[in-house]
Amino acid sequence: MENYNTARGMLLAAPLPSQTRTYKPVSHEQLMDLTLESIHQAGFTLDQELYTSARDGKVANGKFTIKNVADSEMQLQIGWQNSYDKSLSLKFAIGTRIFICSNGCVSGDYGAFKHKHVGDIQTFTPQAITEYIQGAGEAFTRIQSERESMKDIVLNRRAQAELIGRMIIEEKFIESTQLNIIRRELDNPTHDYNSENSLWELYQFTTFSMKETHPSLWMNNHIDAHKFFLDAAGLVSKPIRKPNVQLELFAV
Repeated sequence: MENYNTARGMLLAAPLPSQTRTYKPVSHEQLMDLTLESIHQAGFTLDQELYTSARDGKVANGKFTIKNVADSEMQLQIGWQNSYDKSLSLKFAIGTRIFICSNGCVSGDYGAFKHKHVGDIQTFTPQAITEYIQGAGEAFTRIQSERESMKDIVLNRRAQAELIGRMIIEEKFIESTQLNIIRRELDNPTHDYNSENSLWELYQFTTFSMKETHPSLWMNNHIDAHKFFLDAAGLVSKPIRKPNVQLELFAV
């Protein structure tokens, strides 16, 4: 399985495309600096900053884990996606990283925003990111509640099979190679999530299989995964904060 982990310096070296009347790029460096400053302004303590990329840095994701918003199982994670080739809109999202997986797994997110590289994006982004990150602590609390609800839902083998089938055939956010990983995890789990045969455990098997997803698909596939498991649990997600941005549920 291909590894898309990328050093910060590689993203900084990727050439920024020229601005045109209809296209206004936002640099990876600007997103890094804005994210780190907003984390500081919100009173959070950075744990790790991790990057993945493809197409020689033209597509990139940033993931920032927070040390002082955490419990024994997971910690707050803030993520963004960006592109220099017009293939992806700028998108920002809040989620969580599961400690035991050590794979950047994100279980949920609230108030994610996305914006095309047009119009006022270069002035819009700093304000939106700052407002957005300020609501991250409350979002983490809600994700904790969702986790506990999913742990209480026990699945038999038939229910597991039906959910996996829907992920592949209906929702299409996992592929055959990831299916093989999920099957292996069901038979012989790599990690103990302390919730055997639960919906939460199946969710973690799924995100574990997605840890090397191509950077161009990483965020959207995790958004789809989180929504899928919320629906399966009968949970309804509501935005935590509503800054002047487009709201959308995310999970990574």
